[in-house]
Formats: sequence, C-alpha cells, structure tokens
Amino acid sequence: MRRTLSRRLVLGGAASLFGLPFLESALPRSARAQAAAAPVRLVYIYLPNGLDMATFRPAAVGADYELPPMFTGLDALKGDFSIVTGLENANAKPDGPGDHASGTSSFITCAHAFKSETEIKLGVSADQLAAKKIGAATRLPSLQLGIDGGGGTGNCDSGYSCAYTRNISWADAATPLPKIVDPAQAFNQLFDGFDPNASAAETAKRRAYEKSVIDFVLADVDGLAPKLGATDKTKLDQYLTSVRELEKRVVELGPQVTCTPGTAPPKRDQLDYPAHVKAMMDLIGLAFACDATRVVTLMFGNAVSGRTHQFLGVSGGHHDISHHMNDPGLIAQLAKIGAWEMQQLGYLLGKLKDQPDSVEGQNLLYNSAVFCSSDISDGNRHNHDDMPIVLGGHGGGRLKPGQHVRYSAEKGAPKQKVSNLLLTMLDAAGVGDAQLGDSAATLTEL
Repeated sequence: MRRTLSRRLVLGGAASLFGLPFLESALPRSARAQAAAAPVRLVYIYLPNGLDMATFRPAAVGADYELPPMFTGLDALKGDFSIVTGLENANAKPDGPGDHASGTSSFITCAHAFKSETEIKLGVSADQLAAKKIGAATRLPSLQLGIDGGGGTGNCDSGYSCAYTRNISWADAATPLPKIVDPAQAFNQLFDGFDPNASAAETAKRRAYEKSVIDFVLADVDGLAPKLGATDKTKLDQYLTSVRELEKRVVELGPQVTCTPGTAPPKRDQLDYPAHVKAMMDLIGLAFACDATRVVTLMFGNAVSGRTHQFLGVSGGHHDISHHMNDPGLIAQLAKIGAWEMQQLGYLLGKLKDQPDSVEGQNLLYNSAVFCSSDISDGNRHNHDDMPIVLGGHGGGRLKPGQHVRYSAEKGAPKQKVSNLLLTMLDAAGVGDAQLGDSAATLTEL
C-alpha cells in the first residue's frame, strides 16, 4: 500500500514542522480528488491615516473603468481586485475626539470601542471569526503581523487605550491579539514550529553553524523528490529557494546584538521600512503556500502613525501630512504615500497569483480574499463613510474582481456597510452564518 505523504515534513531532532507547498504527485490517487476544492485564504491589511480619495477613486463604475492615479502600474492585476467606495463603518465613529483609535479598533470588528484608557470593550474581529471556523485545518489558526510595535496600555488617542490603536485582531470584546513585528520571529513562527523552547534551541543551533532551516530537512526532501513529477520538482525547488532567500533576508534585516555597556540594541521598529514591508508580504505568501495558516492580518503602522517616507522624498510625518487642510503640496505627498502603499499591495497580489494552488489552473490569489483599507477615509475630515477599500482575489470563484463598485444612497437613506463586505469575504471562505459588528447581509455585487 502506498504511503500517504502529508503536506508537512518533520524536522530531524526537533519537535517542529516544516511546511511544503501542495505537491499533487506526492499524494496517493485516492487523495488527489480531495484537492478539487482548494481552501480560501483571508488577508486583512491596515493602512494608517486614510488615503487621498481623489487619486484613489476611479471616475467610472463597473468593469470598464480606468485605474486611478494611485493604482498606476497595476494594470496586469486589474482583473484580480476590485476598488470599492461608498461604504460606511458607522461603529468607527468615536465618542468625541479619537477617530484614529475608534477607526482602527473597528477596522475589521465593525464594533464600537468603549472609550477608556483602562477598560477595554469592543468585539470579535473578522479574522478571528474565520480562525475559529477554519483555523483548525492549519498549524497556526491565524497570524498577526505588523510593522510598528508597542504595548496596549496607556492613552494613545484622546482618551482611548493604546490597545485600540495598535491592534486590529480581537479574539473577543476584551482580548486584542498582539502582532509580530519582527520578520525573523514571524519566519520562525512559520518554520520552527510553535514550541518556544524547542524553537529557540533550534534557532540558536542553526545560527551557530550558519545553517538554514532547509539544511535540517534536506534528507527528507531528497527522499521525497523521487516520488514527484517534473512539475512538482520544479515547484518544490522554487519554494525551497524562496524560503532560503527570505530566511537570509530577515536575518540580515535584524539588528545585531551589541555588547557595548550602556548601549541598547536598535529596535525592530527602526528597520528599513520598505524592506520590512516586503519581508512581511513575502511571509504571507509563504504562509499560504505551505498552508501554515489561512488567515493573516498585517498593519502597515499603528494608528496616528507619524512615520516619515523619506525614501519617497516625503520628509514630513504621515499623520501630520494627512491633516492637509486642502494644501495642494500636502495632498500631493499624501497621494504619493498612498500610491506606494498600493504598489506594496500589488506586490502581494502578484506574488499570490504566481503561486500555483492545489487545483490545476488555479493559484493562491484565485483562492484568496484580500481586504485593504484604513482607519478613516480622508485624514483631514476624519470621516468613516466612503471608506477607501480594495478587495483583492477571487475568493475561490465566489467573488467578482475587476470592477469599481460604488455604493451610494440618497440623502437620508441608510448607507451600505463595511461589515457586509467583510461578511461577504467570510462567506467566500466557508464561514457561514457569521455575525460581525453591525453586519446584516452579504454584498451580491462583489
């Protein structure tokens, strides 16, 4: 009887798991039929401080629209995402000042945050509704990533706790899930297993001998190779190469520990920002390729982010620029930041599109749904209606990308909700009968 090969190989000498991409020829014939329906993956990407809606919003609606300036260079992916405008997140409106904290906390919970520095009260987020339903199928039910760190205590926006400004993933009304901001730590989470003690020992051993995680599984991989067809051999080689290259990159990104007395090592928050973001995008791609998880959140920054983008020729702080007061120069800088952010989103979508999935002719982007938006719409107005949203992926054929969907309502009529878009994504991933914030029904237009 032919031995069934799993998607993961056990590392020699460690209680850790190394994920592999789907390799059809490694499965017995009886198991190949199970690949007929590939799982749908979910990604939620948070951009701080809003976007310039004038360069984000297309002029026309439907499929025959022209990409607006913020999406310049993404023509090859136009059929793989939709631009959605006109949706409102009513529960993101704060109690008094504090739009960034309330908008960030409501980003994918669509719940109203209780304003307090100490008492946290919100709601479960869309990613965690998915993790509870489909997370058991993978080693990691979900993965929370970010660029900026920071604790969850204190006042970070007009009386709102820092927990609201630094987290978008919530297990329940009082439990934010902290994000990983260190690319090397995220890499270890994916490829060193989830036993902290074993992981630390294996990582130290590898670094001492300047070895890659791949060096520890080469014998298993070599034993697997004769069982693979030519296409799967190529796929496996490309995958292992990408793992090794990313591992090298995240190690090089990390600060070197200094032994100089009285000198603190540099913080991960001070990593080169573009390289940091790219590493996190690559980690998402690998996480999906090896089926380590099917649910990921990524924050490009915390709420009220004052990061500078000097690599774009923008020297001012992002949050200050977003309060543009209709100054053309500041608006142009905000648009430049937004265009760069859309390029990073395009990088992720392209990476997922280039990775074949378990069904012939399909890829990871076809079997994904990617939500990208911000805590507010316009940084100057601090509004939570007409939110800037990109919905990427095909959701396994359940979504209709390639269009600009503009929701509008006559004056005085109810506005359509962000929560219903998130509900549509959950439905595409097989998370039926979900209730998220003020959600009511899926959006058939999407």
